Amino acid sequence: MQLQTPNAVRIPVKEEPSKWWAWSLAIIILLWSLFGALGAAVNYYIASSGFFEDIATQAKEDIGPYPENGTSAEQNEWNETNDFLKLMEDDLSSIYQPELQLQFSLIVLFAGFIASFLLFSRDPNGFKAAGAWLASVAITGTIIQIRTLAKMEGFYENIPGVDASLMTGIATGFSIGASLTCYLTVFAFIYIAARRSSNKEEKITESGFHKLNK
Repeated sequence: MQLQTPNAVRIPVKEEPSKWWAWSLAIIILLWSLFGALGAAVNYYIASSGFFEDIATQAKEDIGPYPENGTSAEQNEWNETNDFLKLMEDDLSSIYQPELQLQFSLIVLFAGFIASFLLFSRDPNGFKAAGAWLASVAITGTIIQIRTLAKMEGFYENIPGVDASLMTGIATGFSIGASLTCYLTVFAFIYIAARRSSNKEEKITESGFHKLNK
């Protein structure tokens, strides 16, 4: 028969936080940064290799020569298609700004390496570094979004029959909404992981000499 003292004593016992809160965050940051830099490098290579220009040139060859003996509708259609292809050839590679994306991705990658190293080492400053990494992602991403959307508006204005302000507004709404959702989700995970990894929390264990108040 187990005896329990009437005046139970609460004994705080500190337990070591799980290392996987910090390690899982480090893995996410590392993969995000690496794939971001890899994607930016691929985009830069494609833009520098003249890939978009080759597509536009091939498309011009596919539409054939100007239909001099065609109807006015056929001539107008040919002119609009040719103007659109010229626009794509001149502006498509610059809209996504591959050089700026590559530079920013390297900054994010550097910050990600630092944050991941501190988190894997379980350094107390690792979560602060993770917050700094997220800030670098948000700042660079916002700059690219603003510049890209501004160029997209100019691109839409040169397309006949397209409401440039409407298309830009829709693109801006989707871009801001997706970015905020992503950033807030990552911030919430960083905050939860930091709280769970804190050594300040005390847990109470129960034994024959003391019991928990339930």
